[in-house]
Amino acid sequence: MKPALKYTLTIAAGVACIVLLVVLNSENSRRRGLLSCQGLKVNIVDSAQGSFVTAADIKEYILAEEGPLVGKRADSIKLWRIEENLKGKAAILGSEAYMSSDGILHVEVRQRKPVARFHSPSSSFYADASGFIFPIRKKYAARLPIVDGDFPFHEDREFKGEITDKKGREWMKGMIGLLTYLEKNKTWRDAIVQITSSADGSLILVPAQGDEKFIFGYPEHWKEKFEKMEKYYEYIAPREEGKKYKTVNVRYKGQIICR
Repeated sequence: MKPALKYTLTIAAGVACIVLLVVLNSENSRRRGLLSCQGLKVNIVDSAQGSFVTAADIKEYILAEEGPLVGKRADSIKLWRIEENLKGKAAILGSEAYMSSDGILHVEVRQRKPVARFHSPSSSFYADASGFIFPIRKKYAARLPIVDGDFPFHEDREFKGEITDKKGREWMKGMIGLLTYLEKNKTWRDAIVQITSSADGSLILVPAQGDEKFIFGYPEHWKEKFEKMEKYYEYIAPREEGKKYKTVNVRYKGQIICR
């Protein structure tokens, strides 16, 4: 086949495909315009990991924004707007809305997955692995590590999003790293029963056994600090049998200060 003829046929085939797609899209749009909504079905795709929102919650959110849907023409329902409105809800990571050929509006929702609960005298909230924080809902709860005390940032009780203060964001990033480290280390995960923060972001870790409290300092250099805690239990505590320390300070590099 001559190159010129081959090129012409290729262009023609491409144009035919484009025309076909336009026709099909036009036909789908026409059918969608004739279709009316017959119902709403919500699926929480990760509900097995815990439920911070339910299908009933999602339906309530959608109906509050969109009004009654049954009987509405499908092409008048703004799917993108439903997705954007749901994305604005604290516990929702993302969603996908689509209309099936039988007129059912399907909404699939992905939840945020919190890694810890934080409690201070002025607020309580969850944080996910990205450092996004959102309020605790009384209706639902999750078994998560708890950090209490005061924190080096201040947000409104109903705040949701990334912490606005730079120092607070860095602290939260450190906390997520520390909690992730504990989650992967079964020995320390089971041993530490309380984490308390002071207003400057310094931490105190309380073990399940013994009277000691570990002054951990800022949530950084976790591996080195836990190694020093291990050395305390391995070398220092056995030598001081009968003597009980109240605090073991591991915050300073190369030092273990027992008092």
